[in-house]
Amino acid sequence: MKPETAEKLLVWILRGAGVVCVLAIVPMLMPIAWAQAAHAAIGLGELSGEQVVEYLVRGMSAMCALYGGLLLLLASDVHRYRRVITYQAVAILTAATCGTIIMYRLPNLGKYILIDGASCWLYCVPTLWLQTRLKKE
Repeated sequence: MKPETAEKLLVWILRGAGVVCVLAIVPMLMPIAWAQAAHAAIGLGELSGEQVVEYLVRGMSAMCALYGGLLLLLASDVHRYRRVITYQAVAILTAATCGTIIMYRLPNLGKYILIDGASCWLYCVPTLWLQTRLKKE
């Protein structure tokens, strides 16, 4: 693969994942009743109305949105941010793998945990591979 092609693909992967993650701003801001309805709609039962649960829902959404912003920033100059791109990809792969191993056994969450882990692998592994194809600068 040509270095120019690898760079373009890497930029699009980072942008795509970044946009998806930035969309987490919606659950961060939406009424908790919507989160409760979504929780029930996907078959996970009733979402607890405790304040700590709302804090965790909104906090996780905020972190995901911030991460999306980081990915969009990294996509702006993949050569300059090469080390940060590598770090975040390895960190996400590690967290996703550990999370999948630890949490897969939770009742009702197994398939969602696998989907989450697989989605991380689907963008982090190509990200790392494409970086090996970039021009050395």
